[in-house]
Amino acid sequence: MTNLSDLTVLIVDPSEQTGAEYRKSFVNAGADAHVVKNFSAAEKLVETKKIDAALVHYAKDVETVSFCRLLYLKNIPCIFTAEPPQRYPTRKPMAEALAAVQAIMSRLDLPRSYPLRS
Repeated sequence: MTNLSDLTVLIVDPSEQTGAEYRKSFVNAGADAHVVKNFSAAEKLVETKKIDAALVHYAKDVETVSFCRLLYLKNIPCIFTAEPPQRYPTRKPMAEALAAVQAIMSRLDLPRSYPLRS
């Protein structure tokens, strides 16, 4: 198991659903972990304790962005606990592009495979 001794992790969990599990995992790995429910409590800990990393649920609201900016200014890595939404949906356009290429190839009289060069 990874040893995270000498690290202090701050976990911001407004929903109080995952913070305890994250804390348990970090403590089992040897780190100190603090779980807080809101950003004001998190900011107080950042200002008063040595924090090595922070776990934050991904969101674009003003509080989250402000807190992440504070972490950036303090040179504290921010780890998002949820995946950000994709900027551009790729599945449907990619499927449509592949279908278009297949349609073009079927209209052209191209071989399905090409011989290897010798």
